Amino acid sequence: MVTSHLKRILLGLILIVGSLGFSNETFEELKMKKRFGIGVTAAGPLSVLGLEIDINVNEEFSMSGGLGTGLDYSTFTLKGKYFLLGERVSPYIGGGVARWWTDGTRETNVGPSVLKNKFLSGNDFSDGFNVWMLYPALGVQYLHPSGVSLYAEILALFKLPSLANGTYAGLGALLYF
Repeated sequence: MVTSHLKRILLGLILIVGSLGFSNETFEELKMKKRFGIGVTAAGPLSVLGLEIDINVNEEFSMSGGLGTGLDYSTFTLKGKYFLLGERVSPYIGGGVARWWTDGTRETNVGPSVLKNKFLSGNDFSDGFNVWMLYPALGVQYLHPSGVSLYAEILALFKLPSLANGTYAGLGALLYF
């Protein structure tokens, strides 16, 4: 159900962005003209929902950071992305570090399933948990000349220090200025 809602939101954003018009600027020129971005992300390294900032360091590389929530716990991430430059849509490879934590919750069914099934044991999280992860990412980003950007990525999460692992995916929307 959540996936179908996310698909509808992403489709709506694509239709809105597509109606805004185009310019002759290349992806590289846009990234240097609009260097700073702020936006929201669903799923991905910020778990359920998060706020993210992005800085285009140069045409091919950007750095991001964000804070989010898993509804019953907090999340944080820092990541870098290397772009394989395209016209308006550019694939990228990336990597980062994420932390998902809480000082305690009465919830026994924390999500996403990769957290509960791969990284935590038991159902009692009243004493909290602290999960640090490293992850590689593969993604694709669309950047409109207006500065609106949409991206989707897949991640392989590796818990530290045990290297227990699982896959996850995320969607995001950023506004660059």
